[in-house]
Formats: sequence, C-alpha cells, structure tokens
Amino acid sequence: MYFNKKFALLFLGSIILSMATGCFTDTAEQSEPSKKAFVSNPTNTEKGLSRTEAFSSNLPIIIIDTSGEWIRDEPKIPARMKIIYDESGGRNTLNSRHIDFDGKIGIELRGKTSLRFRKHQYGVEIQDDAGNDKDASLLQLPAESDWVLNGPYSDKTLMRNYLAYEFSNRIGRYASRTKFVEMFLNDKRDPTIGDKHYVGVYLLIEKIKRGKDRVDIKSLKPADITGGYILKIDKMDWYETYFSTHYGTRLFHVYPKGREMSDPQKTWIQNYMNEFESTLAGKDFKDPEHGYAKYIDTDAFIDHFIINELFRNIDGFRNSTYMYKDRGGKLTMGPVWDFNLSMGNSSFNQGWRADGWLIYTNPVPFWWDRLLTDRNFTRKLLKRWQELRKDTLATSELLKEIDQAAELLSEAQERNFQRWPVLGRTMFGNPNRGYATYQREVKQMKIWINARLKWMDKHIASPRSSPFNVQRPERFR
Repeated sequence: MYFNKKFALLFLGSIILSMATGCFTDTAEQSEPSKKAFVSNPTNTEKGLSRTEAFSSNLPIIIIDTSGEWIRDEPKIPARMKIIYDESGGRNTLNSRHIDFDGKIGIELRGKTSLRFRKHQYGVEIQDDAGNDKDASLLQLPAESDWVLNGPYSDKTLMRNYLAYEFSNRIGRYASRTKFVEMFLNDKRDPTIGDKHYVGVYLLIEKIKRGKDRVDIKSLKPADITGGYILKIDKMDWYETYFSTHYGTRLFHVYPKGREMSDPQKTWIQNYMNEFESTLAGKDFKDPEHGYAKYIDTDAFIDHFIINELFRNIDGFRNSTYMYKDRGGKLTMGPVWDFNLSMGNSSFNQGWRADGWLIYTNPVPFWWDRLLTDRNFTRKLLKRWQELRKDTLATSELLKEIDQAAELLSEAQERNFQRWPVLGRTMFGNPNRGYATYQREVKQMKIWINARLKWMDKHIASPRSSPFNVQRPERFR
C-alpha cells in the first residue's frame, strides 16, 4: 500500500510539473525523432532500412529491456542491459557486434526532486543469474556492481556533472568517473527496438560506495569501531538512517548502512562528529595539535570548497554532500556529487550569479565560515587556488574541456532535444527560459565560468570580507 500511494503521488506530481512547463503531450507525438536525426548516412534510407536499423552514434549505446515491467523507486526490478561500444573508435549501431556488456541487472528510479522529471534517473546493479550483485567493467571503467544512469534534463548543456567530476579528479580528489551514452528503454515487451524506445543522452556514472576503485577506505567489520565510515548531508529519505550532532548537523549513514551497524559503531562516529564540531566552535579551535586540524583533512576540505565554489553548486555543502572517515585517518570531504544545478543554472539561493560565496547564500553547516576565520586555513586556500589556476584550473583548460565535450555531444544532443524539447523552456531550477539552441546554452555557460573565475581570483584571499556574505552564523560574526 505504501508504494502504491507513493507512486500515485509521484505520477500526479509529474503531471502537474509537466503542465506547468507546457511539456505535457503524448510522448510519441511530442518526441518522434526525425529521420535526419537517426540516419547518419542518407544512403541508408535508399537501401530501405528503417530509421532504427540505421541508428548510428559516435557515443556508446545502452539498451535496457525490462520485459514489460514498470521501473519503480525501490525495489529494483530485474532487467537486461546491453552496451554497444566499438573501442576502436568506429560508429556504434544497434546491430553492432561490438558488445561491451550484455547481462542481467536490477534497475530502479533514483533521485528526489528529479523523480518528477519526465526524463528519469536510474540506479543499476549488475547481477548474476541468481540475482546477486556482480562486479563488471563498463566502458573501460573499473569493475563494480553499482552504477548510475544520469539523464541531464534541466541542465541543457548536458555536461555539468561531467565537468565537475572531471575537474575534481584532475585536482587529485576522486569523483565518480563518467561516460556519455545514448540510451534506449524497452519496457513494453516490444520484440524489437524502435524510435519510441529512444530516451536520449545519459551519463553513466560510478555510484559512490566503498571500494578500492571508488571511496578507498577499510571495510567495517563487526569488531571494528574507528572506521571506515561514509556519511552525507542530504534531504531526508524514508529508507535512510541518520543522526544529528549537538550543533544540529544531520548526517546520514552511507557506509555502512545504519541498519547494518552495531550500537557501538553508531555511537563512535556520532561522538567523533560531535567532538569535531565542539572543537571547531571552541576558543582554541586554531590550535594545530588540539584544534580542528586534529579531526579533519584540511587539504581535502580546501579542495572541496574550491570545486563547489568554482562551479557554484547550489546543492553544495547542504545536500548530496559526502564525507568519509577511514580507520586511522581524519574526516575527509568528498566525493563531490550532483552538479545539475550549478554554473549559473539555478533560480534560487542566488545560484544564477557569478559573484558571491555559495556558503553565505546556502544554509550550510557552520564549519565553513568558522574555518575561514583561521588565517592559516585561508592562507592554504589562497596558495592552493593560485597553484591550480596556473594549470589544472586555468581558464583555458576549463573552456577547452567544455568545447571538447560540446563537440563530442554535437550529434547526440540533437536527438536528445527532439526527444525532450526543453530548449527555450523554463524547467525546474532554471533561472530563465534559456536559449533556443544547444550551442547558445554552452556559450552562456562559458561566459558564466569566465566571470566566476575572475571574481574568485579577486576575492579568494579574504573570503569573509567579500560582498554578499548574507548568512554568516550569528555566533561567529
């Protein structure tokens, strides 16, 4: 009964959202891709091939078949996934023999706000014949069982998550590796794949989890207490467990799941976070041995600040904010996550602006402003920023990567926006209607990035004295 009510509410919400944005029409009528979009070579039609048979992409192709089952938000349903990818660089077609993966999966809807979008996000678990999770390498990424298929919707450049994760990895902080794909979904028991199954450009993403090729911390056995742990700050979800610190920071258990933890383990990590916050709020918090530096990896905090502030991720520091504590290690921020509403693509919390600090326009833990009162922390922040700006985060490097991603997507984006005609329309989170072309959306993001870099260059030496610090915690003013 619970799931029925939940799905009914989600379906009603999607109808209301779609009507509000003027996008609620019959999917086939609205989204039928043109022959031009699905044919890379006009001679294909002369040979009598259907558009689907002639489908050709420079991106890998993912086909998911649910045998007629409806994909729901928990639990996962059984399905089959095929990935077509020519590693030599050739075109990928639906009837290609270049199969990167073909096997059983469990699949579910994922997300919170995005559950209302017509273009869904999916969680995928690779499974063996018995339904147990199974590690597999997809598109040359390290083998694991859990993956995410992220469908950019309100992000009309299709690349914001890709860019943030890419540059986090470049500065030496692990973020989920990604691959752009085009995807087909058959949930109607149709015997063949057709145009109506095309669901657009997706980003295959590594799910954040503990593992040697993901968040590389020690596994937590029943007898272990001091780590490793993965926590996050996020919106509430019914199946997740959490605790609140004495200072009101709500932290969710990611690894291990709260239901898998012993009471001593829960108590230990909660006490650690309370001690960290109490020390940070205390009068001797700057002490290099007994202050906050005893509890946190300062360099990791600085890099987390830089990536979230550079891209002005409106959810940064307050939602989808991960951190981990390894055995014998300190609290480390990251990996970064969920940048769809970043780089000027937000209508709330001043997210459209290229100036101002995100930590003062977002309701975030007091940690960040308090750290910025320590001159040792701000000196390290400035030095790190200046080093990165010389090469890894040079303006030319950022703009070059945007151009390269846009070129990679130049063909597939046309099909995506025929399927999901959101260009020139205000979707959830967008500060305005945006532009009628993909190229103009990308150009605008480049303009924003350039302005953001210039502003940060000017103000990062003294963040607390910069303009727009409108929500500094009262007790630390």
